[in-house]
Amino acid sequence: MTQHHTRTNPASDPLCAAIMLLIAGGYLLWYQHKHGKRITPTAIIWTLPFIASEIFVAALCVMRISDASNEALHFHTAITFLCGLVPLLREPVLDWVDEQKASIAPGLLYLIRDALIMVVTSVLSAYIIELAWNSQGLGKIALIYFFISTVILLLIMVFLYFLGMRTGALCCLVPIACVGFGIAQYFVVQFKGAPIKPSDLLALGTAMAVGSGYKYRFTTDIINAITYTAIACALLSLIRPKRADGNLHLGLSITANVLFACIAFSIATGMFSTVKIETITGESYDRWWPLNTYNNRGFISAFTEIAQNFDIQEPSGYSDAETRTIQKQLADQYDAGYGATPQRIAAVKQYNEIHPTVITVMNETFTDLSFYQALKDAGYNGPHNFNNINDALIRGSLLVSITGGGTANSEFEYLTNDSIGFIGEDKIPYSLYNLTDVDSLTKQLSKQGYKTLAMHPNLPDNWNRQTAYKRLGFSKFLDIDAFKNCPTYHSGVTDGSTYNKILEELKKTDKPMTIHDVTMQNHGGYDPGTVPDEDLTHYAPAGLDDSVTAQMNVYLTTINKADEDLGVFLSELRQLNRPVVLVFFGDHQPSVSSAMNDQLNPGEDSFIHAQRLYNSNYFVWANYDVAGCDQVSQNETIGANELSARVLELIGAPLTDYQKALLQTRSSVPALSAINYEGADGLRYALDDKKSQYAGAIDQIKRLQYLNFARRI
Repeated sequence: MTQHHTRTNPASDPLCAAIMLLIAGGYLLWYQHKHGKRITPTAIIWTLPFIASEIFVAALCVMRISDASNEALHFHTAITFLCGLVPLLREPVLDWVDEQKASIAPGLLYLIRDALIMVVTSVLSAYIIELAWNSQGLGKIALIYFFISTVILLLIMVFLYFLGMRTGALCCLVPIACVGFGIAQYFVVQFKGAPIKPSDLLALGTAMAVGSGYKYRFTTDIINAITYTAIACALLSLIRPKRADGNLHLGLSITANVLFACIAFSIATGMFSTVKIETITGESYDRWWPLNTYNNRGFISAFTEIAQNFDIQEPSGYSDAETRTIQKQLADQYDAGYGATPQRIAAVKQYNEIHPTVITVMNETFTDLSFYQALKDAGYNGPHNFNNINDALIRGSLLVSITGGGTANSEFEYLTNDSIGFIGEDKIPYSLYNLTDVDSLTKQLSKQGYKTLAMHPNLPDNWNRQTAYKRLGFSKFLDIDAFKNCPTYHSGVTDGSTYNKILEELKKTDKPMTIHDVTMQNHGGYDPGTVPDEDLTHYAPAGLDDSVTAQMNVYLTTINKADEDLGVFLSELRQLNRPVVLVFFGDHQPSVSSAMNDQLNPGEDSFIHAQRLYNSNYFVWANYDVAGCDQVSQNETIGANELSARVLELIGAPLTDYQKALLQTRSSVPALSAINYEGADGLRYALDDKKSQYAGAIDQIKRLQYLNFARRI
């Protein structure tokens, strides 16, 4: 609970302190002038940050946006005032030190002094940023991560030390930046429940515009962090090299400092690129809930760890111009080929007349595990309603880039037509990148006059969805708050509840819509007791131990429930008096599938063994007769990254040149994922197989994606 403290005039003390610092600075200038001493305006300049700090805290009190205690305010006022006196008094002290004869070389003595100050202030800065936003979690941060944070700050400070001609002026940017990021992180977490990530720095304008609508309250911890920043700056003000003797000495000193700054910068950037925090600690950051990583490892370590996974490697010999030419050639081939067929022409004409609503259901962990022969032999034939859709446009196996988790990546691939395989399978684009300029299914349909809606019955910041959805073009997002009174099953709100919400939204408008539904109920884990006993299946495949069998049956029970809801939803859509296209697919296989794979297929080739886990299922269905399509549930294997382009192709919607190019490459590579791809010969190949006859096509797709994704983030 926030404590409110009685204060007579909380702004008066820091304002008085600021005025006293100004008077002290003026007196110093007068004293130096009167006694014929060398005027040192840098001493006055050094007091400005401390004066600004006093005025800033006074302003917080005047605007009544400070919840800090009286003790914290008094502590800040007194300490910051004393720190402001340090640069005013330092010149006589440092001049006296310059005149002393030391037993070691003067240059070495200065370096030792400066190094000690920078180490201390780096530790203090690492503490400041956590104090501002994570004071209660400070004790949870392991020493290795605090040490890493300190080293990172020290490397930055060394660079600024030489760049600032071995003074502490630029070094002050480190503690000031730390307190700034700490305060920003505090408010971002308060307002969004999510941390600041590297990709957020690419949208500062949007953040500032959105942030202006929030109400800010500055805590005791924030005020204390500002106070410790003053202490760090006071210490850094003591860093000053011995005065140069003559212009030649000064010139050599500047040259040497610039050289050392370049060396420090090269070392820092080299370490950033080659010394991975994940490698040092053996722990990866929490891609599902990044805030946990920030809480447990500290802001700087977590931020750096994510940033180290940020870059996408440019293809060898890549050229924008050459890739645009390739894309245009492929798009022209598409237009002259399938794009000119009677089927496509009829579909385009129909689309322009009716503009069907497009509903996408990415069903959590939905997979037909009957591909395991042992499970099929035990009597399981897969989800009944799903497998008995005989009038789909297309259906079949969906190659996905994840297994057991990482839902957002299948979602990303579907919406953008970009493969995780050419970004990095350990990366989550939703969390890493600013997707504002990236093309998406949503943006395409929005340009056609479609209303855009996303829904997910869980927290809006899971996988950074709230931000990612806006950047991908969704104008409305229904999160867990829209499903407060809905029934739940196993791991969350039922699939049926989301389908009912879709039907509700459709009744609100006659305009065409694109609705993106990410379900929740089938989410892991699959421990016994998480589904009703009366629903539980009892399949017992030969070769599975009791533990895996129990988890498998819980999973199959959730899929049965999902399949029932799907059957009801399809019946409702058939009765709608408006054209609707339904795209339904599972994002990945359940975690228990990996254990099943190991126990049912021991000792087989590692590639064959692994690729079995990166398949899901899908279908594309319409409640109207789609022109140019037989609608006989044609079986077709496709990758998640090309599915939405294929849907637009089938219903006659406009396609981008990138989509046309991707669809044209399917003659060589019908489907791909981050793990493997299917060639035109029907065989599977590793994505990085350089000896494959399709390696050239894969390289071509990689270049196309680099142009259309990496160049835009």
